[in-house]
Amino acid sequence: MNIKKWNARLSLLTVVLFLIHEGYHLYAYTTMYYNPILSKVTGYALAGALGLHVILSIISVFVLHDAKKVTYKKLNIKTVIQRVSAVLIVLLLPIHILSFGLLQSSVGGIGYILTEIAQILFYAALCCHIALSFSNALITLGYLTEMRRKRIIDIVAAVICAILFLAASVIITLVHTKIFIG
Repeated sequence: MNIKKWNARLSLLTVVLFLIHEGYHLYAYTTMYYNPILSKVTGYALAGALGLHVILSIISVFVLHDAKKVTYKKLNIKTVIQRVSAVLIVLLLPIHILSFGLLQSSVGGIGYILTEIAQILFYAALCCHIALSFSNALITLGYLTEMRRKRIIDIVAAVICAILFLAASVIITLVHTKIFIG
């Protein structure tokens, strides 16, 4: 079994689940329509895939040593950012999952502001990680071999992720403000 290939497949599934989850929530926040079943199903499916992706990544990097060595940070800045964003995602995920309750219980206080900041950092880390990792998964699976196409896919992924980051940060923060502060 090639863990790196399975992890690449899982990462692509995770991206699809992320798009579904974020798409639903952006829709829910802009229309003020909330379906807790859809929210939980998409969220738990994404969290499960993400959890497996994290486990396979840890095995790949720390057990099998089957990853790029980051010895020249200036040459491998994308790898460094990819790994830092992965750690941030894992650290901020619990706050993201509990954010609505945290916001509700801390309206008007520093906890409210810190929760919103943590949410924005979570969105940034997630979108950054996807933008940096998407073409790598395609390369690992043999779907992408030309550097020119990789650069194009990297640009498209970065633009899409930037739009999703801005949409999530602005829409969700504004709606939270409307819901909790008035």
